Amino acid sequence: MRCMTFILPAFLFLLVLFNSTSSAQESRASHPLDALTPEEIALATELAASSRDRANTLFPVITLQEPEKEMVRSWKLGTAFPRKAKVVMRERNALGGKTFEAIIDLIAKTAKVEERPNLNPAILDAEWERGRDAFMADPRFLEAIKKRGYKSADDVFCTPNSAGSFPSERLEGRRILKVPCYDKARALHPMIALPVEGITGVVDSETGAVIAVLDTGVVPLPKSLPATPQLEKPLKPVVMSIPDGPNLKLKGNLEAEWARWSFHLRADKRAGIIISRVQFRDGDTRRDIAYQMNVSEMFVPYMDPDPNWSYRSFIDAGEFGLGVLSSPLAPGIDCPEHAAFIDMTMPNERGEAYVIPRMVCLFERVTGDPAFRHYSAGLQQVAGHQQVELVVRHIATVGNYDYVIDYVFTPQGNIALRVGATGFDALKAVRSASMQDGTAAADTAFGALVAPHVVAPYHDHYINFRLDLDIDGTNNTLVTDQFVTEKIQGSNTRQSLWRKHTQISKAEGPADLPHDVGGNWRITNPNAKNNLGQDKSFWLQAHHQAVSILDRNDPPQSRARFSEHNLWVTRHKQDELWAAGDYANVSNSDQGLPQFVRNTEKTVNEDLVLWYTMGFRHATRPEDFPILPTFWHELTLRPAFFFDKDPSSTFNPGKLETSP
Repeated sequence: MRCMTFILPAFLFLLVLFNSTSSAQESRASHPLDALTPEEIALATELAASSRDRANTLFPVITLQEPEKEMVRSWKLGTAFPRKAKVVMRERNALGGKTFEAIIDLIAKTAKVEERPNLNPAILDAEWERGRDAFMADPRFLEAIKKRGYKSADDVFCTPNSAGSFPSERLEGRRILKVPCYDKARALHPMIALPVEGITGVVDSETGAVIAVLDTGVVPLPKSLPATPQLEKPLKPVVMSIPDGPNLKLKGNLEAEWARWSFHLRADKRAGIIISRVQFRDGDTRRDIAYQMNVSEMFVPYMDPDPNWSYRSFIDAGEFGLGVLSSPLAPGIDCPEHAAFIDMTMPNERGEAYVIPRMVCLFERVTGDPAFRHYSAGLQQVAGHQQVELVVRHIATVGNYDYVIDYVFTPQGNIALRVGATGFDALKAVRSASMQDGTAAADTAFGALVAPHVVAPYHDHYINFRLDLDIDGTNNTLVTDQFVTEKIQGSNTRQSLWRKHTQISKAEGPADLPHDVGGNWRITNPNAKNNLGQDKSFWLQAHHQAVSILDRNDPPQSRARFSEHNLWVTRHKQDELWAAGDYANVSNSDQGLPQFVRNTEKTVNEDLVLWYTMGFRHATRPEDFPILPTFWHELTLRPAFFFDKDPSSTFNPGKLETSP
């Protein structure tokens, strides 16, 4: 977690307690993959905690235990389906706490509970508050802020971060938070403040013990800062509208249909949203493309060795949860006014249901680009039509960063997975006002000066998507199409060309593209042919392919090894869901993808899961300050030999436009 607003902690900002049925959720599940209803959340909590100390037990996880994939794939509307919940409990005692995991049969009303020794679920609101309050009451903290000219703790606000795991600290087995603080009076904006540099608390969030107060020395805050920028006169309104009403249809909890697409959508505390059963109607046939798609993990390591910064190596989904940190979407800012805004029900750590208003939006938009066009010189006319697409969006506010997460569907059969990073950079107070100052070289060794006396440290973002693709069925194969230069023998004109060489991924593990020749990933169905006899498939076209270059023995890297490769392939396993493992918080090793890989598991003509890491290095700049313009990153799933022709050529988005 990066620096937070001091108005309310992010964990508490959205807790609107459930008191009526959410507009997004009916009182009963209507699909096997529906999120738990409020009634099911209450029942799961009651059954799971029946043998626990209820007053001292919190619930980091209350979620749907999905039915077996084959059951869901064969399920027919109107037939019965199982309902189970997975509940993770943290029971606190005087010495710390224990973790328990329960599988609840919501129909039979039975619970199977097991202890999970030495495993730590995500950070809880109660721990966040306990850690903050304990640190701010500690005499060592009060003495440290007095040295910096503050009269009382009321002049600052402190907001705990996840602590990572570092063996040299000898804190294994404890739920640790590290607590930086920020200056209230010199806020640049109601949501941006400068750190009180040089102070960090180390707190046991379960017991409230302040283990250490790190004070590395006073760094003066600047006496004056740039004022909040004055906005220029706005542009004249640019409006998107659907004058004849939406093409989008929503039913149940939540099933969506648009153009030829259909899919199921649910909210998840960790992933944010999960999109399932993605199908494309081809004539009278609904064809499978993806069983499930969602963000699996997010790793954000900072590159500053200062002890107040070096621990900052966040595993945001596993330590906090992208769903619980989703913020309400603002019409006209986050999504167009005509969007369908959906409230989503979530479980809180007390085992209650609450609603995040407008957590998800779905909207159609005209991109302003031609879907296709051609100019006829003979007729002196342009023929074509405009590109329209459907966007499914939610935004997770993780401290100072806002991550806009989009799933974009087009009539051509494409699916784009897009992440936009915005909000504001994490900021560090320094002595230098410009690069001409004598301290500038040291102050900017690990970040850029973005304003006088303000540095934004360099950092990385690695966002892993779990993609359970079913290309016309579950038996698929991953191949790499490589483009290799070849000499032409005996030619009087050309000397060389490139040819496509296809390589099959035969076992679980990383599936990196060759850097020297380039290429594309393609997931194929060797059992299904198009009318030309070609294997039906989808390309994965990546636009951002940075991987972590941290030392493999660096403790943060050892917890997030999924970031070492852009793409991994595994066989489908019902319980392999998270790229950094089920219990990423204060873990000391990666329990995710490297553990999922089994050399004995073959991946040819099997039910496969792809794990794609969208990586980008953030070398900061003054243009990131005081706000961070949205920086977009994308992976496109594009049909290749899947259709017999362009599917949008028979899809009528309106009349074929011609113009002289």
